[in-house]
Amino acid sequence: MIRPISFHEHRDTIARLRREVYTSGLLRDIDEFDEVAHHFGLFNSNEEITGVVRVLRSDEVPKLELQSESDAQDLVYPTEGLIMEVSRGCACKNLTGMPLMKLAVAMQDYARQLNAAHVVTKSGTRLLPLYKMLGFRVFGRPFYSDYFDDRRTGLMSIPIIYDFVKPAKAPAVPAAQEEEEVLVW
Repeated sequence: MIRPISFHEHRDTIARLRREVYTSGLLRDIDEFDEVAHHFGLFNSNEEITGVVRVLRSDEVPKLELQSESDAQDLVYPTEGLIMEVSRGCACKNLTGMPLMKLAVAMQDYARQLNAAHVVTKSGTRLLPLYKMLGFRVFGRPFYSDYFDDRRTGLMSIPIIYDFVKPAKAPAVPAAQEEEEVLVW
């Protein structure tokens, strides 16, 4: 089960999970975005948090994390609609049942419920094909993240976006024209 969690109440759990999962270069367990993000936890049957993810909303923060990346300043973001950024998704390494996929799908549903127009995140090359199968597309060149030790590891982040398709408006149906009545004798 995935549900919202309080950052302040679960700060230590969030930091611990990030340290355990991001072993190749997360520079800080907690960053400046955590205070303003919406956090979600993946709970097991014993009600233990086994995974976490966070969401930033463009209508609540001056800048999304991706917009703060020094190597990604050339990204062009949509100008209309709510943009939600999903980041720092991680789950205990010994879990089965695709926990990261569950978190990703839950965040898409959350964004849909809030009528978001777009979801942005960053991916590595290994997960990119999976994101593309979910409807994401690349919207910028790969870059070295300021939040990960990408330059040391050589791993680059790829900015991706999902655009929610708004239902097409039904074509206007012309008003029925009244037929002129003709009296026939």
